[in-house]
Amino acid sequence: MKKIILFIPAICICLFSICQEESVLSKKEFKQLQKEQKKAEKERQNAELRKVTAAMIENHRFVLEADYLGNGRGYRASVSKLLNFIALDSNQVVLQIGSPFGIGINGVGGATVEGKITKYEAKKKEGKRSTSYFVMLYITSPAGIFNVSMSVSDLGYADATVRGSFSGQIRYSGKLVPLKLSRIYKGQSTYF
Repeated sequence: MKKIILFIPAICICLFSICQEESVLSKKEFKQLQKEQKKAEKERQNAELRKVTAAMIENHRFVLEADYLGNGRGYRASVSKLLNFIALDSNQVVLQIGSPFGIGINGVGGATVEGKITKYEAKKKEGKRSTSYFVMLYITSPAGIFNVSMSVSDLGYADATVRGSFSGQIRYSGKLVPLKLSRIYKGQSTYF
């Protein structure tokens, strides 16, 4: 009888430890499953972004909302993407720089130039892991002639360099956004 009384607690302890091991394995499996689901969702979102980016470049309808502006000497400043952008709508383009701290000649602390695209070239470069685009714009406006060169990743991150009738250049760094989803604020067009 004493053996049975000692045997029952030993069996209970063994069963308890086996149950705990199964629950630990279940937690690990659950975390692994969550990780795989997040990875699949991220991949699905990236595939959708790639399609949207390709369509924007092909249709010439997008806005490069700049998070940073820079010059040819390496200076770079964080800016408001609502006021600093390059917007394309078919053959029309708006180039704007602005600041929320001043009034400026365009009403938003900078300059706004509207013009027409005289030439649009887009080249696609296929890589092992990703695709990139190189876009060249030639723009005529009342303020002069501008040349814009853009490099765009397949997820929509872009860098653009604007050169014009003036000496120097302006660099925009940011993300491409579909024209209808952009919340930019366009100032009054300025003509020198």
